[in-house]
Amino acid sequence: MYTNVLLVATALVASSVAQEQYRRDPQTAAILTDARYLQGDGTFGAAYTQEDGVQFKEETDAEGNRRGAYSYVDPSGVRRTVSYTAGKNGFQASGDHLPQAPAAPPAAAPQPQYQPQPQYQPPQQQYQPAPASHASGGAYDETGEYDPRYNDPAFQPNTGYRPQPAAPQYQPQPQPQYQPQPQQQYQPSPNAIPQYNPTTPPPHRFFPPGKLDLNRTPDGFSYSFSKSR
Repeated sequence: MYTNVLLVATALVASSVAQEQYRRDPQTAAILTDARYLQGDGTFGAAYTQEDGVQFKEETDAEGNRRGAYSYVDPSGVRRTVSYTAGKNGFQASGDHLPQAPAAPPAAAPQPQYQPQPQYQPPQQQYQPAPASHASGGAYDETGEYDPRYNDPAFQPNTGYRPQPAAPQYQPQPQPQYQPQPQQQYQPSPNAIPQYNPTTPPPHRFFPPGKLDLNRTPDGFSYSFSKSR
C-alpha cells in the first residue's frame, strides 16, 4: 500500500517532465512531487521529482537494506539513470553510463622463502670475582692495615659513637591575610527607563501551492505532495 504511494507520485510527473534541458539555476528548481512513508516494522521510503528533470526514489526494508534509483538529464538532453543497492554486501551501483572497473589481475603464486637454520649458541660462563676480604678487629685499623699501637695495653681505640647533629626544623612562614575589597553598591537613577533588545521578527513561512495528503497510523504515516500547475 505505502509503496504504491511512491509509484503513483512519481508516475504523475514522470510523464509530464520534458526531456529538454533546464534553462534556469538548478538550485532554484521547484519540487513537483514529494512522497514518504514509514511502517511499524521499520520499512520506509521516499521519492521526489523536480522541474529540472531530477527524479529520486529509495526504499528500505525491515533489515536495513536499501534499494533505490535516481535519474537526471545530462547537458546533451539524454536522461541518465543510476540504480543502487546498499546493505550487507556493501554499496553497489549500476548504470549504462557508469565506467566499468577493470578486471583484477591474477594473483601471483607464492614463492618459497628462505628459512635460516638455527645456529648453535655455546653457553657463556660469566666471571664472578671473589669478594674482597677486609680485616677487622685485632691489631688492624679500619683500612685493614696493621697498627702497632694495638700491642700497647694502655692504647684505647676510638670506637665511641658520634651522633649526627640534629637537622634544622622547618619554620613556616606567616601566610598573608586576605583583605576583601569594598563592593560598590549599584544606585539606579530615579528616572531610568529600562532598555530591551528587540525580539526576533516572526519568520516568513512559504506554503507552495499544491495538494498535500498526510495520513497517520499508530505505528507509521504516509505523506504525499504534488505541486499545482
